[in-house]
Amino acid sequence: MLSIMFKDEHKIILFSVIGGISVWIIDAFIDSFVFSMEPFWNSLLADDIHELYLRSIFLVSFILFGVIISRLVSKRRQAEDAIRINEKRYRMLFENAGDAIFILDAEGEKPGRIVAANQAAAEMHGYTISELLALNITDLDTPETAKKAPGQIQSMLKGERIKTEAIHRKRDGTTLPVEISAGLFELENHKYILAFDRDITERKLAERALRESEEKYRSLMESAGDSIYLVDRDCRYLFMNKKHLSRLGLTEDSFLGQAYRDSHSPEETKGLVEKVDKVFETGESVKHEHLSRRDNRYFLRTLSPVKDTDGSIIAVTVVSKDINELKQLEEKLRTLSLTDELTGIYNRRGFFTMVEHLLRLAKRQRKGIFMLYADMDNLKVINDTWGHQEGDRALIDTANIFRATYRESDIIARIGGDEFAVIPAGFIGDNTEMITARFQKNLKDYSTKNKRSYTLSISFGISYYNPESPCSVDELLRQAEKLMYDEKMRKQKP
Repeated sequence: MLSIMFKDEHKIILFSVIGGISVWIIDAFIDSFVFSMEPFWNSLLADDIHELYLRSIFLVSFILFGVIISRLVSKRRQAEDAIRINEKRYRMLFENAGDAIFILDAEGEKPGRIVAANQAAAEMHGYTISELLALNITDLDTPETAKKAPGQIQSMLKGERIKTEAIHRKRDGTTLPVEISAGLFELENHKYILAFDRDITERKLAERALRESEEKYRSLMESAGDSIYLVDRDCRYLFMNKKHLSRLGLTEDSFLGQAYRDSHSPEETKGLVEKVDKVFETGESVKHEHLSRRDNRYFLRTLSPVKDTDGSIIAVTVVSKDINELKQLEEKLRTLSLTDELTGIYNRRGFFTMVEHLLRLAKRQRKGIFMLYADMDNLKVINDTWGHQEGDRALIDTANIFRATYRESDIIARIGGDEFAVIPAGFIGDNTEMITARFQKNLKDYSTKNKRSYTLSISFGISYYNPESPCSVDELLRQAEKLMYDEKMRKQKP
C-alpha cells in the first residue's frame, strides 16, 4: 500500500514538473514567434535574465504545488485506508465475538429497534440476523424484563451506562439468563445503543448449586447436636450454629464481632489459639480433648482449615463434640479394671500400675519406700465354717480397716484372695512397727466393737525399696511375702 502511495505521489510531482517545463516552452514559443521574432532556441534559453527569473518562478511554483497536492492526496489516502482497516477490524470483532452484540436505535418512534446484530446474537436466540433486524430488543425480553427497557433507555440517553441481568426469550420460547452491559454512542447526529449480552446460564446453575449446597450445609450444621463455629486467625467468630449460640448464651445478632476470649478464660483461649495457629501453619486438621470450664464437661474438638479458591487458608471450622459421658464411662472402665470389685480398693493390676509409677518417681528423687504385705490368717476357716458370704464380709471389713488406718494418698490393694498390700508413701523413718501399730489397734477395736463369731487376724511382712540399689515390684513383694510367712510361722508355734 505504501508503494502505491509513493507511486501516486511521484506521478503528481512528475506531472507538476512536466507542467512547469511545458509553461516554459510555451512562453518561449510565444516570445519567439509573436513578440521578439528571435530564434526559438534563443528564446527557450532566455538570454534575458528577467525572463529566465520569471520562468524559473513558474517552474518552481508548479513543482511545489505538485508536492503539496501529492502530500494532501497521500494523507487523505492514508486516512481512508486507516478507516477501512479499523472498520474491517471492528467488523471482524463484531462478527466473531463470543458474546451477543446488538446496536439499537435509541431514538425513533420505537426506541430499542435492532439495527445490527452479530452472529453470536443470532445463534444465542435461535434467529437469523435478518430476522433479528426486524425486531425490537423488547421482543427478546420476557414481559418482566421488557417493562424495564424504556427506563433503561432513558437512563442511557442521559449518559449513564447500565450493567444488569435479565431474562431473554429464544425463538422456540425457552428462556435464558443474560448479563447486559450497554451504553450510548452517536453516529452522524443520531444516537444508538451498543449492548453486549452474555449467556450466564452456566453461572446461574453453578450459583444455584452452590446456594443449595450452602443451605444444605447450614441445615446440617444447625441440626447437628455438636457445637460448630468458624473463627479467623485472631479467633474471632465468623459463624456459630444454634447449639453453640445456646452454650454461650448468645443470639445470631449478638455474636458478630465477638472473640473466643470474650467468653472463655485466658487459659482456654491460649489453648485454642495454639491449635488455630497450627492449622494455619500446617494446613492440616487438629483433634484434641478439651475440658470446658464454662460447662465443666469434656469435648472432643476437631479443627479443620477453610480455604479459598487459591488454596489459601482463610478460617478454621471447629466442631466441638460433647464426650463427657464417654469420658465418665472411660473413667468407670478404668476404675473397674484397676479396682477390686468386692472391696473397692485397688486390685493386683491397679496396685502394680500405681507402684511402678511410684518406684520410678522414688528412684529419680532418691527416696526410699516401704511395702507392707498382709495375709488374713483364718479366711479358709471362716469360709468353711460360716460360708463364703461371711468370708466376703470379712474381706470387706479388713479392707475398711486398712482404709481407716492409712491415708488416701497411700496405696492400698487386695492383690490375692486373702492377701493385701500397702505402700505408706508418706512414712518417714526406719521403725517398721509404726507402720503396723495403728492397724493392729484398729483391728483390735473392730473386733471388740463388732461381735463376730470369729476374730480377724492378720500377719504382716514389710520390705524396703532402696533407690541406691533399686529392684522391681515383684522383688519387693517376694521380700515382704517371705517376712509375712515368717511371722505367720511364729504365731503357729506354741
